[in-house]
Amino acid sequence: MAAPVPQRLSCLSKALGWWSRQSLLMTQSTAVVPVRTKKRFTPPAYEPKYKTEKEFIEYARKAGLVIPPERLDRPIHVACTAGIFDAYVPPEGDARMSSLSKEGLKQRTERLKKNAASQLSIRKIKEFDANFKTKDFPEKAKDIFIEAHLCLNNSDHDRLHTLVTEHCFPNMVWDIKYKTVRWGFVESLEPAQVVQVRCSSMVNQSNMYGQVTVRMHTRQTLAIYDRFGRLMYGQEDVPKDVLEYIVFEKHLLNPYGNWRMHGKIVPPWAPPKQPILKTVMIPGPQLEPWEKCEEAQRENHKSQLA
Repeated sequence: MAAPVPQRLSCLSKALGWWSRQSLLMTQSTAVVPVRTKKRFTPPAYEPKYKTEKEFIEYARKAGLVIPPERLDRPIHVACTAGIFDAYVPPEGDARMSSLSKEGLKQRTERLKKNAASQLSIRKIKEFDANFKTKDFPEKAKDIFIEAHLCLNNSDHDRLHTLVTEHCFPNMVWDIKYKTVRWGFVESLEPAQVVQVRCSSMVNQSNMYGQVTVRMHTRQTLAIYDRFGRLMYGQEDVPKDVLEYIVFEKHLLNPYGNWRMHGKIVPPWAPPKQPILKTVMIPGPQLEPWEKCEEAQRENHKSQLA
């Protein structure tokens, strides 16, 4: 009876060993290995000292601080007007008609009405520019006119910007790219004179602009050459009599502003301008496809011989 007992004990020990190994494998497979990572920063909950904007403004006033209100609008600088307000309409015949005729009487009455409006504008301009005088202004305007056109000859656009407004500048330079301008002043046939003065405001009542229309009767020379050196308009050696009505403008609110050329008034009765001669390409005879190949072969042969 003693023999079967050790057998049973050995079987029990084997079974216990197998279960112990299985439990070890189970624990090894489910083991959690900790991995070090970067510590994440969590900001603390922020509680504002002042819950509303009104409380903050009251506290700032008690502390003696003045907080200016924030404005979303941006300042706009308007250097010149967009055109000529109340443009001067030159009478037909340049007011040379006899005052005894019916047409001459109409011209005279219209001139008196315009002179009354000009006197009111002159008073407004003198409030901002005390040195403004209608007697001295025509000579100053003529100097600006001559210097601006000489800047076109030299293509000095930086200097031209100081003599003409932003409205007038594109009209003077828009079509002279790749061209040569030769302008010259010969003489004044009649002294320049102020024919109209206007003063108006923009955006608000204090932002004032003054415009003065000057009549100039001069003798000038003008010639325009294209990029190939061919004459397009005018002649350098032939002077012409030119009657012009030039408008000068100034931003009166600007203490450092100057009078600049703003535009030109062309009367409807003015004679038509001389047509511009343009350089065009004269098309050759239309060739057939085989003729083009033969011509190309001839040119290649000539180039090889050369």
